[in-house]
Amino acid sequence: MRKVEDLELRESVRLWLSSPTGLNCGVMPPTLNALQDPRPDILGIKHIGGDLCGDFEVVTVLVRPSTKRFVSVAGQTSAQRLQADRVYLACFMAEERFTESQTEVALRLGIGLVRIDTNLDCHRDVPAPIASPSLRTRRELLNQVGFVECQLCQIAFSYSLGEETNNEASVLWNEIWADRQGRLRNETVSDRRYLCPDCTQNLKTLSSSPKESF
Repeated sequence: MRKVEDLELRESVRLWLSSPTGLNCGVMPPTLNALQDPRPDILGIKHIGGDLCGDFEVVTVLVRPSTKRFVSVAGQTSAQRLQADRVYLACFMAEERFTESQTEVALRLGIGLVRIDTNLDCHRDVPAPIASPSLRTRRELLNQVGFVECQLCQIAFSYSLGEETNNEASVLWNEIWADRQGRLRNETVSDRRYLCPDCTQNLKTLSSSPKESF
């Protein structure tokens, strides 16, 4: 089995994660080394909402150069279910396949398995089931990579994206609520709520439209 660098493996998984033939994650924020535990190697955001609602899934992947210490690494992957909707373990395996025992471990722990072959192509051998992450920890993970959740339409977006367009996003500071909850410190508040560029623009349009009777 030829030796491959970790960066090569991560790049192949990142491309697969964002590809239409992979998981088609439309947003691939960079994962920083400073992320809190449990720390994924790669993070993707898949928008699954449509005409009537906004919704998304956070997908995380741990990438390993082999299946060594498989059960232990699978346990680390499963810990990602605290903050992600679907979690995967990707292993470089050349011509090998996941064994029946490894597949059973993955199914019991609720993780997906991705096999990386000698051409660095990724194969999803075990799809990841949907998890039930803590909404708070999921939002904290998103915030660490520069993403927030819109309070109105529920999509995840990069707040800096709003600053790069004419339709800027909005951040709201809930001072009255913070004061009632005893969260004001030196007359400042850190309780933020975000509106995406679309919702911000829609609210501006509504506020400037003539009042209609129904």
